[in-house]
Amino acid sequence: MKYFIPLLLTAATLLFTGKSYAQKFYERNEYGIMGGASQYFGDLNPEYDFKSINPAGGAFYRYYFNPYVSLRMGLNYTHLSYKDSYSGNPYQQARNLSFNNDIIELMAMGEFNFFYFMTGDEERRFTPYMVLGIGALYSSPYVMYGGKKVSLKGLGTEGQNFAEYADRKYNKVNAVIPFGAGIKYWVAPGINLGIEFVHRFALTDYLDDVSTNYVGESRFLNPNGSPTTSSQLQDPSILADGAKLGIAGRQRGDKATIDQYFVGQITLSFQLKTYRCPSDHPLWNQ
Repeated sequence: MKYFIPLLLTAATLLFTGKSYAQKFYERNEYGIMGGASQYFGDLNPEYDFKSINPAGGAFYRYYFNPYVSLRMGLNYTHLSYKDSYSGNPYQQARNLSFNNDIIELMAMGEFNFFYFMTGDEERRFTPYMVLGIGALYSSPYVMYGGKKVSLKGLGTEGQNFAEYADRKYNKVNAVIPFGAGIKYWVAPGINLGIEFVHRFALTDYLDDVSTNYVGESRFLNPNGSPTTSSQLQDPSILADGAKLGIAGRQRGDKATIDQYFVGQITLSFQLKTYRCPSDHPLWNQ
């Protein structure tokens, strides 16, 4: 009996000590959604005005390498649009171009936290961060004409359908480089809330279907000289004397710059719990 009580106390101590090490942590994997708004910048908006803000949203997966560095992959959507009529520039008002574009992105971004960040840790509750990555976007600019949605790419508005201007052809799928910053904060263990602002540099100048020079209305007319949808949309200019702006060789866009857009979003993400000894936690020794 004199050995039983010490053995019982020892077993109880080991049991409770073991339980104290079975702590709750959170996995490296995180899943989230985001929503916000975007603004296009390019040939129709060279002054970087915010006059055509459109909705943006998406879903993402984040993998933490350590409390400072993570990799994020996401699928996003935003609508871009602009009109020359928004500008105070007389030339743009006369040019009278416009576009819409539904953008779908697939991206991979490195995320770099400024502070040590671990959800559930009261002392590691928030951090500002930066993102830099690369991705692919799908775009197909269009306008509403005669009550119908008309794709601009197929019209070859800058002569893309003619052999001598074949170098102006553009693809629906292009690379995009996102760069930006944000702040994230865990509102509950395993639940993180953030706000971020990410600028996208599209490696194309044709998100708006505008880049270089007019090729002349005569290229787009019917054989009998009557106008076509192409002739109307490649040069919808409005001049006081009734003449058209689109003389062959005259500037239509600015090919020296690529198209861009800015996205501001709120993010909400979730991590799943895992139970393990502290020394085995994936972030413990990093």
